[in-house]
Amino acid sequence: MFVGSEFPGDQNEVLKNVQFRVYGEMLTRLFSRARDRYLDACGVVDVETDLAVRLKEMNYFDHRTLQDAHDLIAAWFRFSGDTSGQLRLEETPEAYELRLATDWHDFFGREIGRLIESDEFTRNILTAAVFANTDRGYAAEASTRAYLKQRYLDMLRAKPT
Repeated sequence: MFVGSEFPGDQNEVLKNVQFRVYGEMLTRLFSRARDRYLDACGVVDVETDLAVRLKEMNYFDHRTLQDAHDLIAAWFRFSGDTSGQLRLEETPEAYELRLATDWHDFFGREIGRLIESDEFTRNILTAAVFANTDRGYAAEASTRAYLKQRYLDMLRAKPT
């Protein structure tokens, strides 16, 4: 995860650091949920694709292949729900950080659930990880980036003013 500002006003360093600390866990959740959905679908229709074979053989993946996806989801979370570091009445900094971590975990799980409903998104996440550092993998990373940017732009446009 790159810890930086993604939009004007993206200044909550506490939240960014919370997201940074659980980066690996979140990437594993993203990959695992997409993999499980894909392999379940292959099992239902009794098809063994090249991607399915490779997924079953994988023991690890290069985190950089999913970094952009994570960072876009993290930026959307900060943009759509951050209170810019405002603590609640009588909330300690430690309690605030714990609240942010809980909210981030919950949001990420829900967002992944929504995202992997898209066959395109699921295939691109897995293709990026399985075919890391190849033209096919880079194309899947680019498609994932474009998908997420369009999703969040559409969500922004749909918000009431």
